[in-house]
Amino acid sequence: MAHIQNVLIFAALCVLAVTLAQSTQGGPHTNQGGSPTQQGGPHQNQGRSRRQVEEDDEAFDISQVSAANWTTCDFTLGKKISCHDCNTRLICKQIGGLLKACNNPFKPHCNNGICSHVPSVECAAA
Repeated sequence: MAHIQNVLIFAALCVLAVTLAQSTQGGPHTNQGGSPTQQGGPHQNQGRSRRQVEEDDEAFDISQVSAANWTTCDFTLGKKISCHDCNTRLICKQIGGLLKACNNPFKPHCNNGICSHVPSVECAAA
């Protein structure tokens, strides 16, 4: 009989502990990092480069292609997107490198191959 009583007390304590642990996690959700423009650190743009390249591939306009927009690049190297200069990004494809100007007035600088409102360290120093 004492054995059953100990098992019931243990089960009641487990249920109580689970209930208390779940109730402390409730409440309204708060903003954890502010707007994306205010966030900093190395995880700010995760996944952004792939989405931006995919959007560029989907929104491909033949009128944007000219001999001046293409250059040479090595597709076998690891990095597929990079900066050609402070305001132009280079998208390396199997047929060559496509130069795309950062024409968005809110993102005029090239930073790690992505048009950004923040210039890269090299361009900020120049």
